[in-house]
Parts: sequence; C-alpha cells; structure tokens
Amino acid sequence: MNKSIPLLCIFILCITINTSAQNLVSNSSFEIARKIPEGKDNSINRAIDWMAPKYASDYYYKGTGRHSGVPKNIFGRQQPHSGNAYAGICTRTHFLEYVETKLTSTLIKDKEYLVEFYISRAERSLGAVKEFGVLFTPKTIYGITDRGIAAIPQVDFINSRGYRNKRKWTKLSAVYKAKGNESVLIIGHFNYKPNDDKRRILCHYYIDDVSVTPIETKNDSTEIVKTEDTMPKLFSPKLGETVALKNIFFSTNKSELLPQSFLELDLLVTYLIEAPETSIKINGHTDNTGNELLNKTLSEGRAKAVADYLTLNGIEKSRINYFGYGSSKPIASNKSDEGKQLNRRVEFIINKR
Repeated sequence: MNKSIPLLCIFILCITINTSAQNLVSNSSFEIARKIPEGKDNSINRAIDWMAPKYASDYYYKGTGRHSGVPKNIFGRQQPHSGNAYAGICTRTHFLEYVETKLTSTLIKDKEYLVEFYISRAERSLGAVKEFGVLFTPKTIYGITDRGIAAIPQVDFINSRGYRNKRKWTKLSAVYKAKGNESVLIIGHFNYKPNDDKRRILCHYYIDDVSVTPIETKNDSTEIVKTEDTMPKLFSPKLGETVALKNIFFSTNKSELLPQSFLELDLLVTYLIEAPETSIKINGHTDNTGNELLNKTLSEGRAKAVADYLTLNGIEKSRINYFGYGSSKPIASNKSDEGKQLNRRVEFIINKR
C-alpha cells in the first residue's frame, strides 16, 4: 500500500514524468454544472460526470449564495485551487462521504498513471483525518453502508499528524500501476482501520483539480511517491483455501444481493479474469434459525446470486459451481447473536480447472 507522509517522505522516487497525455478524469475541476447549486441543494450530482456513492457529497460554485457559494459557504471561506468550483466531503464516525466519477477510458494492465488531486480542510472542520485515498474499481458503486467503504484503496496517502491545512490547498500525488479493467475512481477517507482514526467528528474537506494521466516517459529529477501493489490479500487466495466474503449483503431472508456487495465482488471478478486457469466453488451457509429446508434453499439462493454476478461480469459458467449447506456447517455457536452472524456467510474456494 502506498503511504505518502508529508515531512517524512518515505519511499520517494526521484523521477520526472512526462504526462502530456490526456487527463482521464472528465470535469476534473468541477467547473461544468449540470445544475447550479441552490440553497441547501448542493449535491455533487449537480456537477457533470460526478456522483456520490451514498450520501450527497457537496458541490460549491461561485456566486450561489451562503450555503453552497465560493469562496463563502457554510464551512468557511475557500478560494478554488483553480476555476470557480470545487467538491466537498464530510467525514464523521458513522458518516463518510466520497466523490466518484467514471474515467474516460479503462486503465491498461501494468501501465503506470500519475494520480493527483488537491485537498483543503474547511475552516469549520473541528477534526482532521490522517488518511485520504483513491480507490479504482471496474464499475460504479452506489449504496455503501453508513460506515463507508472498508476496502483498502490502491493509492493511499497517510499523514500521521492529520491533514490539517485550512485556507491552503495540499497536493496529493502518486504513481499507480494499473491492474487492468479499472474504469471508476473514488476519492475519500477509507474506513479499513476504523479504530485508528479518532478525529473524524465534524471533519469537512474540499477537493479540486483531480487528474489521472498516463505516464509516457520518465527520467531523473523530480520527487513523487511510488505506489505499491495493494490488492487485498483476500483476493490472492491459496488454491483449495476456504475464504469468507466479508462484505456481502442481503436483505433479511432473501437472496438478492444489495449494492454495497458489488465492491468486493468486483475485486473477485478482477482476480478471476487475471487467473483464467482457475475455477471457483461458492458455498452459502445460514444459522440454525427456522426451518432447515428453508435455510438450505436460502443458502443455495445466496450462493447462486454470487455465481450469477460473476457470470454477468464475464466469468464463464463452466468455471463456477455453487452449493447451499443451510446450517449444517457452522463455524461458531448458534447460541449467541454473534455466533449466528458468523454462521451466516458466503465462502469461496479457488482451484485449478
């Protein structure tokens, strides 16, 4: 994982990068409005080509009044880094916002890209976060949980003192080597270590001038930070190893996948695309509540839902098997709610074809 620590600057490469190629982020400085913000209705969705995965992240535009104006708005006074507009996100303990956009072209496997954007902590932000990240995914995400996105972003900036600058813009810059198939970019604070950051109460940050640019040439000279391979270990399983999907969600007693499941499943899709010599077995399990025949049907339906998602995203049916075991294979006691929650799970096993 890339950890960029201003002032300490670890793992720095001295290189100059020629990035004359086109920025893959459309409306990168939020200048083009689908609809000008009005009063409290200043969702980022009003900016062309931008959206929020769950909460209505903010959009600020020059001349639009006290709530959503530039430079003056409800969080303070901040001039844009460039142009007349910028985005805004709030980060609280149970309230994490992000901004999301679809790239103008899909990233190419093993090609390097310069990822840059600017952040500024709002004047009326009481706390500060230590982490800002960029997550690349194969498709858009919508409907994440209140606690935010738990995935480890491929590009992750860490400041041990927190990103505290107010009324100043901080540039975050890194190189990302693409896995291939990434077509969506998400920026924000990623909640993969929820107990590490205690200062998320009433944090608000502005974001401006986002760019993802293919790197054409390199030569010695300038400092930027090199990213590392950050694919979660979950998606580098050993053959024959049983792995539980940690972020798969269904409605109670139903087998339809909820949208917040898509992030983890998209990572699994990417793994299977990159390992075409493998097959996957998907196993569904329940706790022991209710009728066992219904439990078996439910567990099989949930395993099938995962299998169908993989198929819809390009994985051949011949590589996929799924089974439902009901409550016959518990991994914890069903005498407690915690144990029952552990027993309600979907697992997979990767094997050679």
